[in-house]
Amino acid sequence: MTIAAGFPDALRSAVLASEGYQTAQAFEAEAFAGIGVATSARRAQLSANATLGALREGDPVSETTTGAAGDVTLSQLLYDGGASGGAINRATAAALAAQADRLDRGNMIALEAARAWADYWMASERLALLQRKTGDLGDLMDQMDRMAANGMLDRAAVENARRQYLDIQLERTGLEAARAEAAVRFEQYYKQAPGKVGRPSELVSVQMARARAAEWKSAPALKRTVAELFAAQGAAEEARSAFRPKVSLQAGVMSPMDQDDTTDVTAGLRLQYVFGDGGRRKAQLEAAEKRVEALEAQLTDAQRIAKAEMDGAIVRLDALERSMPLVAQKIKLTKSEAETARSQIATGQANLQQLISAEIENYRACDQQIQMQAEKLTLLLTVAGRTGYLTEVIGLTP
Repeated sequence: MTIAAGFPDALRSAVLASEGYQTAQAFEAEAFAGIGVATSARRAQLSANATLGALREGDPVSETTTGAAGDVTLSQLLYDGGASGGAINRATAAALAAQADRLDRGNMIALEAARAWADYWMASERLALLQRKTGDLGDLMDQMDRMAANGMLDRAAVENARRQYLDIQLERTGLEAARAEAAVRFEQYYKQAPGKVGRPSELVSVQMARARAAEWKSAPALKRTVAELFAAQGAAEEARSAFRPKVSLQAGVMSPMDQDDTTDVTAGLRLQYVFGDGGRRKAQLEAAEKRVEALEAQLTDAQRIAKAEMDGAIVRLDALERSMPLVAQKIKLTKSEAETARSQIATGQANLQQLISAEIENYRACDQQIQMQAEKLTLLLTVAGRTGYLTEVIGLTP
């Protein structure tokens, strides 16, 4: 995999290369195979047995017969109290749950990989900005020190400017640690060191994010919980069927070991019912019904959390949409203020302290803009990931 292919392709490769996603794919295939296993109970069953050996008969005539005997039995289930229906429903729901889990896993892996890229880009951009600004501010600080030493500038003004300069310098350690941590996560998902990465593209527009957030009920995580609930209901139906009789049609052919005996043919209905099992059926039914109740409560809680998360993301996106133009204006104003102060120093209309303050304000505004760009991107990807849309955007089939 190479990040040179671009952000969407790199995300797709990261998901496909993930062991977690591959495991989810295997579980999904296993679960869908289970539907065939459950359905087979309703089809005709054909079995055969063969015996090779000896048969010794006792009194009144002691006789030993050697040879081979066999039988073939054909059976067809007619009624089982809903056991096979419950099993089919449970297997189908389990397969859908496994599919939803694979989709959810893919979206979450893509989201975490995208966050690693965005976090590394943000930390790198903020460090580059800090290095540029501290270089410019360092030259101005040296100039202020010389002027203070010559009595041309108040020492208090110099100390105040130096304090602001040191505040910026202190941010370097935190940014370097953040970039190193993001680099570790980046390599975990993309299987290579990040190097220099570009700003991640906005795969989802704000309008699309709003539309997807409104469809929060279609999130794969919620679909998985719903499917697990259906599977539990199928298991409960299987448990109830144990209290009902089972009826099947059977036909068979049995060949004797003694060639002088005749071949027997049987056909008829078989009725089976368990009158007592020590309370096993009752305990199984109670356990199945409690699981249904637990999953119903879990689904209600998951729906509430999902809706709150999507509502919160949209609120934050709206706030960013309103704030980002203001930050852009602030950058222009502080840049103009710094340029004006720099041009007026020669005429005495401005001093170095004013210039440094304007440069620091400009740095703060630029730094804030980078953080807001990264946060907006992360929010858009979060909405897409939580609602199951992110894997579609990067080209993974549902």
